[in-house]
Amino acid sequence: MSVHVTGCTKVKETKTVPESSAHTKSTIIIILITTLVFAIFINHELDNLNKYSRYIAENGKSALFHEEYINQKISLHLSRSFSAGEHKYAHGPLSPAAICQRMEHTGNIYGLNLNGHTFPSLPGTLQTYDPDCKKWAADVPGLLFFNNQIGDTSSKYSFSNYTGYKFNNTRYYIDLKNNYIYIDKIVNTKEYTFNNWLIKNHDSIDIKQSAHTIDIDENALTDLEKGESIVSHIYRDGYTKNNIISLLTPIFTHGDIKGIILTDINIADLTTSFYTRDRPFLWKFLTLYVKDNNTGKIIKFHSPSFTLFNTGNSLASITKYYTLHIGIDVQYFIITNFWIFILYILSTYLLCEYTKYHQTRQQLLAQENITDAMTGLYNRKIFALTLNKLVPQLLKKQVPITALAIDCDGLKRINDTQGHHMGDYAIECIGQAIRQSIRKNDYGIRQGGDEFVILLIGHTYHEAQAVLSRIAEALRILDKQHIVAFSSGCYQLEASDTLEIALHKADARLYAHKRSNNTVRRP
Repeated sequence: MSVHVTGCTKVKETKTVPESSAHTKSTIIIILITTLVFAIFINHELDNLNKYSRYIAENGKSALFHEEYINQKISLHLSRSFSAGEHKYAHGPLSPAAICQRMEHTGNIYGLNLNGHTFPSLPGTLQTYDPDCKKWAADVPGLLFFNNQIGDTSSKYSFSNYTGYKFNNTRYYIDLKNNYIYIDKIVNTKEYTFNNWLIKNHDSIDIKQSAHTIDIDENALTDLEKGESIVSHIYRDGYTKNNIISLLTPIFTHGDIKGIILTDINIADLTTSFYTRDRPFLWKFLTLYVKDNNTGKIIKFHSPSFTLFNTGNSLASITKYYTLHIGIDVQYFIITNFWIFILYILSTYLLCEYTKYHQTRQQLLAQENITDAMTGLYNRKIFALTLNKLVPQLLKKQVPITALAIDCDGLKRINDTQGHHMGDYAIECIGQAIRQSIRKNDYGIRQGGDEFVILLIGHTYHEAQAVLSRIAEALRILDKQHIVAFSSGCYQLEASDTLEIALHKADARLYAHKRSNNTVRRP
């Protein structure tokens, strides 16, 4: 088959080498590596935060322990004062007689400073149901030092480095002998009476009955009576209406328990105890609460003004009753590690771009390696790189494959009479006509000189004839010089054929056509 065509303009081949997954794999590897490095940094920071959480817990426990120490110090002072008797204050403004003159009452509640600070010598309020002032007035001089001892928070012989913390808690002294309660601050008795501790009808305060109102275990009460300091479970305080914890320390006189010092640990005190004064910025993003292991009640004493979610929840045992929960909001993590996020994103992006550049360059080099520079079709290397493996696989799947062999008619004559540049022109025209006439999954190959091979994937012998017709039609349009003609041979591969055999048979039919002068020329 021989055809003359018109016009030919060289264009680049649009069909590319089948894409490799190498770039995708390289990108995934790069992302995995940078993510691993990022994860190591993040894990290190999380580990540091967890360690600091343990420090917060230990620091808070130390502060609460110091409150127990203050209770014990007050207990020691009161015990010594009560044991000394009232002879020191038998006369003067602190004598029982003088104190009883200042006694007031609200309903059936008697005591000092019930509705105002009418007895300035005493900083707090004393409440009792007993109108017999002389029974409890002798204790008042000892109570004068109750508040003063709180300010003396450390000893020059102490191993504790606890300093600089100021609590706003409430302390009580509950006297079991004379049946009164003393609060370290002024309380308006018209608004609140500590009825859970006070006993009517002049009976003695029942410590076991009253202690249950602040949720204290039987075993803890037994230990209290033996002289140990104890803590309550979390309970709702009748005075403040908030959940609190109480520390209880006994006071003994002459070998018997006389009273109990009780300190309420409230939200403000817990905040003071666990405050991260060395890292105030971190404090803004902490969520802290104490949970009762037995009852499940909590005291939430600090949380951020705005929260996203916690990066973790550290747990620390405070006593056998309580567990401290520490959560650090992700905002702190993002702000303090912003540079890590930026570095991770930037490095991942740059490495991916670098990998993409080199992969694209490799693809271009690979494309050029198997591409014929003159026609833009594949060169002979495509056989070894792709087709020798692909063709048997397709035949095994019963995909029809047809091989076309094409060469330019009279190329030697064109070169001899019109010059080699016109011979190149003829080859370029045929190459462009082939490119325009086949599909993306077909393979157009320049074997060398004016010899071309086309592998039509999924085309039978008869469908291949239509492709030859399209090539001839394209040449008529492209060849403006009217000098190009081609001959062809067509062979459909059988299941047992190799690519080499198929190409030989297509070539044989090409030369058979030439010998039989079976060409078609345009007038």
